[in-house]
Amino acid sequence: MKSTQDLKYDHITIRRIKDVALKCSQKLYETNTVPIEDIEVISVIIEEFVDHFHHGKEEKAYFPETKENSEFSEDIRKFLIEHEFGRRVAIMLRKAVNNWKSKIKEADQDEEQRKCLIEPIARFLKVYAIFIEDHTGKEDKFFDRIEEGKIISESEDELLLKHYRSCMDQAGGKIRIEQMINLINYLENREWMND
Repeated sequence: MKSTQDLKYDHITIRRIKDVALKCSQKLYETNTVPIEDIEVISVIIEEFVDHFHHGKEEKAYFPETKENSEFSEDIRKFLIEHEFGRRVAIMLRKAVNNWKSKIKEADQDEEQRKCLIEPIARFLKVYAIFIEDHTGKEDKFFDRIEEGKIISESEDELLLKHYRSCMDQAGGKIRIEQMINLINYLENREWMND
């Protein structure tokens, strides 16, 4: 079941994003010294890789295929609700980043204002990291059940993989996904991540 393994493999990458988001949140709470450009990169990766690409594969292909089995319909309903929650947190994060960016010159002059602008960013990053940890863990258990029950036939598996390629094209293609992975590597090697 390559289609299921593909989603579980995405979860490994998504947990790397979770680690970056959590460390960034901690740094912002402690020192307020993460460059805004790095936070913008985190926001882009969340929106493009996690939501648009990975959740797109689940929502447009995998879940509709497995929803036919009534045993899994309630799980899928909950996952879709959680995806929407993640989207909303990502939107609030982006708005908080844009707000800080629009007031950055003023905030550099006033430490109290800077803290007020940074705190929501730190909070949304932490919430998103907690969401990812919880959500991917539940989905992995769900995927294990799908694999153990051999719910997806070989022909359905091939069809799902074709849908995944379509999702990749919609997310900017293989090159864009590789760029997202490179951005994660970049963030993991930033000084604030390693001290």
